[in-house]
Amino acid sequence: MDKNDKNSDDLIVGGYKFATVADAETARMEEKKVENLEQHLDYRKPQNVLLVYNKAIENRVFLTPIGQAYLRKMQVEMIQWGVPAEKIQPIPLYGTFSNKTENNSSIRRSVAARKPKIEYKGRFLTSLLINVILVILVIGMFVISWKSDVPNIVNYRTAVINEYSEWEQQLQEREQAVREAEKELNITP
Repeated sequence: MDKNDKNSDDLIVGGYKFATVADAETARMEEKKVENLEQHLDYRKPQNVLLVYNKAIENRVFLTPIGQAYLRKMQVEMIQWGVPAEKIQPIPLYGTFSNKTENNSSIRRSVAARKPKIEYKGRFLTSLLINVILVILVIGMFVISWKSDVPNIVNYRTAVINEYSEWEQQLQEREQAVREAEKELNITP
């Protein structure tokens, strides 16, 4: 047996050959679910079968032909036990089976159904609100820095110039006091 034969065997489940190993694994898991249900489900109680059937369809438990065949078997059993046909939901198919579509609308619906819908408007508003708050905080930090007495990068030049101006004024006042004291003492330089 060569490598391709082994890979081909990995794709076969329940008489179906799947396109990918992931699909084949999903089918194997569905086989196990079917076996479990077969062991525990009493087909003589059609109301229980209908309940399990509806839950399986609601929760998309069966996606492969393996699970869909089991759902069909459940339909037949319920009809035989007298469950009205209008109470039995049809089995949903989640894929397309021909390339002939009307404007590819069924493909678009199928793809749209698989994609989670993201609410962009809510995310946009949240992002916008956070950005506005951050801009206000940055502006507030600049205002605090500008009004602060402590030298910082925003007002450093002004603070240094003011400090030197004060020193120069103090020196001029001391010089003036020294000159006045020299005049009173008649000391000439």
